[in-house]
Amino acid sequence: MRSIFYLLRTILKNMLRQLLRKPAQLIAYLVFGGLMVFSALNSGGERGEGGQAMLAAAAPYFFAIVFALFLFISFLTINKGLKQGSTFFSMSDVNFMFTSPIRPQTVLIYGMIRQLGLSLLMTLFMCFQIPNLINFFGLDAMGIFAVLSGWFFLVMSVQASTLCIYSLTAPVPSRRSVGKYILYGLAVVLGLGFIAFLALQKGDYTKIPEFFQLPIVGFFPFAGWLMGYVRYLIEGNVILALLHLTPALLFPAIGLVLVRRTESDYYEDVLSITEISHATRTAIKDGKPAFTQNLGDVKTGKSGLVGRGRGASAIFFRHLTEQRRTGLYLVDKMSILAVGAAVVAGFIFRFIINAGEMEPFLAEVIGVAALAYLLYFTSIMGKFTQELTKPFIYIIPASNFSKLFFSNLATVVKAAIEGLVAFSILAVMIGSDPWYPICATLVYAAMSQIYISMTILTQRILGDTKSKFLNAIVYLVCGGILLAPGIAVFSVSLYFLHTLMPALIFLAYLAAFVYATLISLLILFLGRGVLQAGDV
Repeated sequence: MRSIFYLLRTILKNMLRQLLRKPAQLIAYLVFGGLMVFSALNSGGERGEGGQAMLAAAAPYFFAIVFALFLFISFLTINKGLKQGSTFFSMSDVNFMFTSPIRPQTVLIYGMIRQLGLSLLMTLFMCFQIPNLINFFGLDAMGIFAVLSGWFFLVMSVQASTLCIYSLTAPVPSRRSVGKYILYGLAVVLGLGFIAFLALQKGDYTKIPEFFQLPIVGFFPFAGWLMGYVRYLIEGNVILALLHLTPALLFPAIGLVLVRRTESDYYEDVLSITEISHATRTAIKDGKPAFTQNLGDVKTGKSGLVGRGRGASAIFFRHLTEQRRTGLYLVDKMSILAVGAAVVAGFIFRFIINAGEMEPFLAEVIGVAALAYLLYFTSIMGKFTQELTKPFIYIIPASNFSKLFFSNLATVVKAAIEGLVAFSILAVMIGSDPWYPICATLVYAAMSQIYISMTILTQRILGDTKSKFLNAIVYLVCGGILLAPGIAVFSVSLYFLHTLMPALIFLAYLAAFVYATLISLLILFLGRGVLQAGDV
């Protein structure tokens, strides 16, 4: 064990020394820390009696959101772990520690300590949500601690459990099948329980948040356990909070003991996923597309799309074919995330609107802005970014403008589909006018093209530069140049229409859509030269 602690101390000292040798990086970390402290302090003061009343009214919605978030993280992590495993280690650990004369159990403890550090780092990012937790839900210091510690225990326990489950089930295919049946069986039981509760409430979906406060929901693995821990800690019942926390910590602990007792060769189990993680990080650093898809998940069979399209349009149909082999044409996991975010936002907005603290039109605007912000993270890693690293787009006998257009079309159509579903759900939950889903979807889809246009403009200005810092700076500047006029047009037209002609407020959305479409087409035309610099 002394060697492990020596290694951890050395890693920490080397990180600090490297940081001191790079003043720019040190300043960036200090700015980040300052923003985190400012975010934590900018909470609107103490909770007080008004905050207690706010928490009492918002509690069902808040705990429903906590359960949904914890369920989403735990289900996706464990499901992915059953397919390809999980890892605590880096390639340097594989090359040096796995081959060293150190007991595998000691190496596993080292990996757990590393995972604790990573979980703590991920928890620090939650500090940016402290003002929202206080201002919207009235949480006090104990409530903030409950949420942050619950997130920490979730990340740590789910990752540890995933490694144990894969190590114990991977050697025997039947065990892995049993693991999948249990995982999906729990999901089915939760779904049936939810349907039964809704039937007892005679379809009153306003009672849905109360379902997550039922005592039996607290027994659901990980999501229920840790939601119960957060809930009871906020309510001041420390004993019940610890009782709910115990199985979340005991489950991975038992798994680690079984891995030791059964002498499971977890070295082999984590080797492949460690190599995949290392290759993904290396590809991202080099500006190349990261291959993260498990070959076992690729669907085979006829899609009806192979051979479709002529010239530049063949790029669009190839994107459809590739998506068909890994998902549902243009819908993927990120689309489900967008729809889930719309559902969560609908619950929050409905509560605030019913409390008389927000007008529906403002909830509609915030909904578009929030989902457009989430869309940013899915668009920058879309098909177009990957297409520029392949030779096909450069040698197709078609105009550069048409090739750029069709290489972006799949991302835009995907955004339109998921936007229509998400905004339709949001409109029903907050009681919007019928025009809202359509107009909001148009703005949402146009925003996906704006994000791609930012990439095209950056590529056109800098060329094939390797400086990530410079790329990031120019990308943000391009984003400001392209987005600022559209936001101004939307805000000004929204204000005047809401004040003078509320029935025509949809024109503000149409104005934003027209601007985004025109500026995107202009960038496609001006940036068509990016396809003349390809290294074919």
